[in-house]
Amino acid sequence: MQALQSRRRRRSARHAVEASQAEVRTAGHLPAHLRRTPMSLRIAVGVLGLLCLALALVLASQYPLGAAPAVMGVLLAALLARYFWAPWPGWMLALVPLIGLAPWTGWLWLEELDLLVLASAAGGYLAWSGPNRHRPPAPQPPWRHELRWSGPVKLALLAWVVSVAVAAVLGLQDAGAELGWFDGYLEPGFSLRPAKTLVALLLMLPLWLRAARRAPQALTPSLLVGMALLMLGVAWGAFAERLAFTGLTNFSADYRTTSGFWEMHVGGAALDGALALSLPFVLVLVLRQQGVKRFSLAVALFGFGLYVWLTTFSRALYLGVLMGLALTALLAWRQRQYLRRGVADPASSWLTGQVPSDADLPRDPWPGRVGALAMLGVAAWVCWQLFPSSGYRGLIGVCGAMVALMFQPPTLQRAETAQRALVTGLGLVLALVPAGLCALLAMAFDKSAYLSYVLAWCCSMALAHLAWRAPGLWRRPLADALRAAAWFWTLAMAALVAWNWGGEAALDAAWQPLVLLGLLWPMTQGGSLGSLLATLSWRTRVGAAGLLLAVGAVVAALGGGAYMAERFSTGAQDFQGRVTHWERALAIMQARQAWLFGVGAGRFVAQAQNNAAVDERVGDYRWAGGAAGPRLVLAAGTHTQGHGELLRLTQRVKGAPPGLKLVLEARAVQPLQLHAELCQKHLLYEAACRSGEIKVDKIDWSWQRYELDLGGAGELADSGWPARELVFAVALATPGQKIELRKLSLRGSDGVELLRNGDFSRELAHWFPSSDRHHMPFHMKSLPLHLLFEQGVVGLGLAGGLWLLALGRLGLGAAREHPLAPALAGALLGFAVVGLFDSLVDAARIAFLYYLLLALALGLRAPPPVVAPLPAKP
Repeated sequence: MQALQSRRRRRSARHAVEASQAEVRTAGHLPAHLRRTPMSLRIAVGVLGLLCLALALVLASQYPLGAAPAVMGVLLAALLARYFWAPWPGWMLALVPLIGLAPWTGWLWLEELDLLVLASAAGGYLAWSGPNRHRPPAPQPPWRHELRWSGPVKLALLAWVVSVAVAAVLGLQDAGAELGWFDGYLEPGFSLRPAKTLVALLLMLPLWLRAARRAPQALTPSLLVGMALLMLGVAWGAFAERLAFTGLTNFSADYRTTSGFWEMHVGGAALDGALALSLPFVLVLVLRQQGVKRFSLAVALFGFGLYVWLTTFSRALYLGVLMGLALTALLAWRQRQYLRRGVADPASSWLTGQVPSDADLPRDPWPGRVGALAMLGVAAWVCWQLFPSSGYRGLIGVCGAMVALMFQPPTLQRAETAQRALVTGLGLVLALVPAGLCALLAMAFDKSAYLSYVLAWCCSMALAHLAWRAPGLWRRPLADALRAAAWFWTLAMAALVAWNWGGEAALDAAWQPLVLLGLLWPMTQGGSLGSLLATLSWRTRVGAAGLLLAVGAVVAALGGGAYMAERFSTGAQDFQGRVTHWERALAIMQARQAWLFGVGAGRFVAQAQNNAAVDERVGDYRWAGGAAGPRLVLAAGTHTQGHGELLRLTQRVKGAPPGLKLVLEARAVQPLQLHAELCQKHLLYEAACRSGEIKVDKIDWSWQRYELDLGGAGELADSGWPARELVFAVALATPGQKIELRKLSLRGSDGVELLRNGDFSRELAHWFPSSDRHHMPFHMKSLPLHLLFEQGVVGLGLAGGLWLLALGRLGLGAAREHPLAPALAGALLGFAVVGLFDSLVDAARIAFLYYLLLALALGLRAPPPVVAPLPAKP
């Protein structure tokens, strides 16, 4: 049976090679209908491109931050999409985490993603219609198409589109109000968000398909680069946020990172979804790099993403990312086995002439990898022992010393035990001189221990580099002793760093683990362990170094993270709360008998509000016009109105001069308190504030003028770098009451107005809702149940079926040998695991990314590679 299957594989491979050779010989002689786009199709796509451009410009003209910059951005994106029509559909994904400006604009159901997609679609379709400076390549034959949806898949996608459209119609009917530019969660604009996301996907898929057929060499690199840069944007936003507000090593503060995802202003897990989707692509990028510099940069990017993963404190994300990365690694390993058997990558998946097949990469023996893992285990134990007394500085010192050891060449694996002992002893003696001088310097000058450690580490790495590059000169006994001295000096400086941070107690706790760590030098330079490590390639060494840093980050998070321990300890209680939340939502569906097609898109918040208990209703805000003029209507919820539970209406301001004073006009029918504040704040959880309360006691429904002296000496403006954003907010602090506001003004002693649109003449432009801790009423908190609530059993069945089909194609079907298959499979699996406990697709940007990757996974396939043409017969 196996022999029969082997013959079939060889026969199919031979047929593919013959077809490939025939294609190469006949290139340039394709029929005219394959070389040219029909004129009718060119006219149609040209009209579609112009319509997309016109709609983008209309939206840009209403952009709250100014029409001119928005129009310029639209035209620039359209030009880039026009002239880079093949890679742009992948490259544009890098902008997704950077274009969430709702806290500045006040747009919620409309956003910058709409402008980007419309501009990109306009440029892509105009490039399709022509004229082009250079004629696009001819379409590839059907058997070479990397992106092609089968008939059943097209029917399933069409049914899914119809289901989303029905949910949008039901949602608009349930909302029953006029559509507005600044609609909130209870208004009809939110019913259009799922349909809007799906329209964006449908606009971009034909451009993906054309790029795959005309320039297939750009498909995989553009998507891989786009998703990697997307992860970099997400990670940089989280890095800057934590650096500004909590510090990079603070895992004890009750602070949830949000990065650039404003969609988390009322909770949610937009950051979690972005990481679950993008980290598997970065892992594939790591596995596919062959150069030392590129591989090291990819490992650094992956480590950056893992750091942000730890800062989310999301238990579901921890599990989802681990499962997604494990599936990615498994499928990538299986592909490598195919490659080692002589099967090349699909040539159209990579740049022409640069097909990076890892079939020629060195196969490190498993004993060597096990030895490296044993070293990592010892290092992890030492880090865990040192961390309570030495803190992050001691942990970094140990990790740095282990990285230096990992890159040392094992030059004495053939030497006798006595020779290794002599070289090690000489190195210890030589290390005493610089270590002693550095110790004296540390006692004389504070913090000089850190500089001494950096100097020792650089010397150790430099000598290791010389030993690798010039073995004839630097692999002699004296040179080996110098390398040993530099490394022991580094280890001694790690102890000095621990002493500098934790004093005598830290040194007492550190010396025994560090002595144990020092025994690794003679073991790794020769003997059994040294012989195993000598077989490792540079890729494995760099990967082990990256894994070591990741282990150090995990030790720091677990050992120094009181908040993380608290999160894990309350897991059962939180899960029971979510079960109760889900039961209430399903009871709404039961009462409305909406199991088949759902309640309607975007109606969860409104229905949860209408059906909540009297003391659990969430607040609301609306803009109102009419004879009374433009004004803001604020209604407080009936739940407990703690400081973090207030529903705030916020605005970003540019400064906080001394002598701050708030002036406004208000009217109410009941005595109440209005809370106002100016805080240093990213999205949730302020760092420093000036706040006060306004007592509204005149209840005759007439406009009254109120003043609130917030004072200050300008201290909030001293935010440093990264800058701490300043956020002004008003909130109604009396439960169950309503107030109307107009003519808000915030000025300092310099008299400069800080608020924009304080009179609400531009509706709610620049005003943005937020709640720091009261989040459950705004989300279903489960992706399957969210789809069930909005689209019913039909929508949930279609979405689940498409996900299962995509995962099956990537793991077992036609796409399993494609270079992107491991990343797509890991992304879809990780996203689904996170989605068990969060809605995810109620954030438009995350929904667009997920639906795009899902659609690509449903159509991706791995064509046979192109081979060189046979020589012409004489």
